[in-house]
Amino acid sequence: MSYSIVARCGKSGRLGIGIASYTMALGACCDGAVRPNVGAALTQDIPLQRNNRLAINALVQGATPTLALALLRENDEHFEHRQIAIVDREGVALAHTGSNVPGSKGQRVGNGVAVIGSGLATDEVLDAMVARYEASGSLEFDERLLTALEAGRDAGGLRGAKGPLPERAVAVVVWYKQDYSELDLRVDLKEDGAIAALRAMYADYKPTAEYYEERARHPRNAVPAMEFADMLRKKQQEAK
Repeated sequence: MSYSIVARCGKSGRLGIGIASYTMALGACCDGAVRPNVGAALTQDIPLQRNNRLAINALVQGATPTLALALLRENDEHFEHRQIAIVDREGVALAHTGSNVPGSKGQRVGNGVAVIGSGLATDEVLDAMVARYEASGSLEFDERLLTALEAGRDAGGLRGAKGPLPERAVAVVVWYKQDYSELDLRVDLKEDGAIAALRAMYADYKPTAEYYEERARHPRNAVPAMEFADMLRKKQQEAK
């Protein structure tokens, strides 16, 4: 019971994933799912971790998303129990929803973006996610992924046999040019408001991200962390 967005930013080439779920620790499903200048590939519903790397390795070797998906089909006897989204470095996207995925499920594919979901309250969850993502082109890529998750939540989110279900786990992961993630924020096992909690975490983390990157590259010239925190707090107070 999850909904996810896998996308490539047409402006910067960044690749990323946003995922929200009733299941705990779903951020772990993003492991190996993104590689800079290659693509992103996510398997959910009943995740199979190796699928992410298998699809990414196929893209590295020049396979199209269609061929990468075919490779997953050939190597997974339970392929029809999975939902899969793939986007390559050119922004070509596709999605698969297996015939054995239970409950209300679906997929949407747009320009450089694929959205998948199961255990959904309504089909409008996926439509809202794609619409919000495509309408938010003026925002930074990481925030576009987060706003897409918020749109899915606001459109009804998840629903089980006994009624609405909360998003208890959420993650947003973005890669750019480095061989490590540019952003990796997760909230786990929060019974109410996991997406709101991630939004608050993002608001606090975003102003510090550039500072930590610069400090890692030039530690001798870096402003001490506590001093930077005080400077940031003062700046935020002045802006109110």
